[in-house]
Amino acid sequence: MLSYIDLETRNADVKFAGENMGIVVTIAMLLGLVILRPTPWNNTHSEKQDLRVVTFISASLALFGLWNVAWYGFRHFDQFWGWTAIISGLSMIFAAIIIMVERTNQNTSTGTWLAAIRGFVVAILASSFILYAVTLVQLNLGLPIVGR
Repeated sequence: MLSYIDLETRNADVKFAGENMGIVVTIAMLLGLVILRPTPWNNTHSEKQDLRVVTFISASLALFGLWNVAWYGFRHFDQFWGWTAIISGLSMIFAAIIIMVERTNQNTSTGTWLAAIRGFVVAILASSFILYAVTLVQLNLGLPIVGR
């Protein structure tokens, strides 16, 4: 049987893990944005970007996006941060798919559905990154955050 102290300790552990995962998810979003950067002077894929590194970043982006949707988003479905986790997680998963398709198939046509949603996915991913980053700074400064 669990005592009150055991429950408090478990709640603190879950809260601590959630805040740490917020940092990890934010870093994964940043790395995804670096790979997807829409720069006019770099329309082709850089040969300097090693396919193994890009694959690792893409897999990490997909994994943390899936975690964001499945573990946090669905558990907090009725809260602001639950919806934010679902939206950002889905954008992370789509970004990972776009990265891998663009990097593995150099001859993709610009008319594919992935090319059509690329800008939207990058915009949602960038917006999510900014929201998460600002919130992490606010949490560390002890300021109130959105959704609490």
